[in-house]
Amino acid sequence: MHNFDLFVGIDWSGAKAPVKTRAIALALAWQGCEAPHISGKTWSREMVADWIAALSQKNKRTLIGIDCNFGYSQIVGEKQFGVRYDYTDLWQAVEAANQNEPNYFAGGYWNHTQYKKHFWTDGKMPSGFEMPKRLTETACGEAGHGWPESPFKLIGAKQVGKGGLAGMRMALELKRRCGDKICIWPFEENADEANIVITEIYPRQFLRRAGWGNQKVRTLEELNECLPKLGSDMIEEEVDVSDHESDALIAAAGLRYLCGQDKRVPENIARPPMLDRQTAQREGWIFGAGS
Repeated sequence: MHNFDLFVGIDWSGAKAPVKTRAIALALAWQGCEAPHISGKTWSREMVADWIAALSQKNKRTLIGIDCNFGYSQIVGEKQFGVRYDYTDLWQAVEAANQNEPNYFAGGYWNHTQYKKHFWTDGKMPSGFEMPKRLTETACGEAGHGWPESPFKLIGAKQVGKGGLAGMRMALELKRRCGDKICIWPFEENADEANIVITEIYPRQFLRRAGWGNQKVRTLEELNECLPKLGSDMIEEEVDVSDHESDALIAAAGLRYLCGQDKRVPENIARPPMLDRQTAQREGWIFGAGS
């Protein structure tokens, strides 16, 4: 995979309201070691899509990491779509269940009679309910980079599944609007030809790599403890940062750190040894997991 000029970390949200929210944060880091910076203050998911679409028309290589899954366990996927399914079946089903929902909200999917039994949406965990892991979630945890939340758990402050389903809707729309100028990795194989590569990230991974552990980064001082360990300059201006912004800033710097400064991204990052083609086409991969 050819390396990138710009690295973007996005802290994501799958909530229905508010539409414009500080829970979505977007940070940029240019190739080199300059400190990352926040772009904008409040975003909606549709605004993020418009920003990515506009960026795809520029002649620069950009890696965008979004804190959301674009696939889930093959075990569940096969139950829903049959043994020959791939990511396109999932994305199209999510979109079909939410055609009247703006801002890529995906509640129509996890409430759909055909799919809702696979999601934990309220109360105590149902008896016998299972949340099978993706290979990338296991690889991430076993490598010491933290254990991602299950995308089938749609309850509690740490749930990520709603954001993942919203991300699938956005990915489908971006492909419709931008075509091969955008690659959704690792599902698609045009990463070297695309202007923009979009991938799933797990911000905890970058904090772990920086030696921070499991605690949230909530202050500029804490952020500046982590950034140098990811090969980044510290942020010099005095600014207040939310935990959403710190996740995005750490992610932008972390993506740049993983990719390095050579002409090509390290092979074990671009082609994870554990990632076979079927898994790539169905479950996806957290960028850097297991490396």
